[in-house]
Amino acid sequence: MSEVTVIGLGVMGSAIVRALLDKGHDTTVWNRTRSKAEPLVERGANLAQDAAAAVRASPIVLVCVRDHRVTRDILAVPEVRPHLAGRTIVQLSGGTPQQARESERWIGESGAMYLDGEIMVYPDQIGRPEGTILVAGPEAVFQRCEPLLRSVAGRIIHVGEPIGGANAYGVAMGGVLYGALLGAVHGARVCEVEGVSVGLFARMMAEGDLATISAAVLDLLKRIDSDRYGDSQGTLGTGAGGAEQMLEHARATGIDSEFAVCAAAVFRRGLDAGLGGEDPAALIKLLRR
Repeated sequence: MSEVTVIGLGVMGSAIVRALLDKGHDTTVWNRTRSKAEPLVERGANLAQDAAAAVRASPIVLVCVRDHRVTRDILAVPEVRPHLAGRTIVQLSGGTPQQARESERWIGESGAMYLDGEIMVYPDQIGRPEGTILVAGPEAVFQRCEPLLRSVAGRIIHVGEPIGGANAYGVAMGGVLYGALLGAVHGARVCEVEGVSVGLFARMMAEGDLATISAAVLDLLKRIDSDRYGDSQGTLGTGAGGAEQMLEHARATGIDSEFAVCAAAVFRRGLDAGLGGEDPAALIKLLRR
């Protein structure tokens, strides 16, 4: 029996296997596309012939596929499900808190223990000290798996026993990430339309603007956590004015205005609710309704 099995050998799953092998863990691998396993077998991984053999091979099974539905398609079939009993399944595929709770239910009914994880970094950070994985599930199960998981990422954070916790933080982080990415694309298009350098825009961000934005985001989250919305250096009313200017510019230049329309509309709702004199953190009051 090997120490750990990894099911799913895409870019992230393969990075996980390489990290485990580099730390000396006896690792079994399986993927529906067999060719993806070959480079890892050459590095020393054991190849399982099918999903049932992969589950039988190890007491701990890490699953890193597209989503929870694919996990169920692989593990919840008659040929595989009986072999889950007594194993610990660590879901690293990402998903929603609702999906995590459903996975916990059917995996538990199969006689296996279950942890649900959210990988918070790109594949090239796997195996490195700054690599971060959030894990939810029973404390005792987490403690047994923690040393192995620390070979995958240097920062393994147990977010608590409620199984949806890791995915909840992942979805929350997604809001920040996708908002920032869309904003950056919009900003790059503004530069292009106005004939100024996107490269200089990037350098300005790197040399200080990103730090300012990061500090503003952290301040906003702390304000929400403490329910404190006054004494702001930049009120919601000021932010609404900036959002309207962004929208006006997009419409005047023919830039796709969907991002600007969304931002301006949310700030406008804040003004209509009488929140103009408070910090933008007060927009949480709209979402709570």
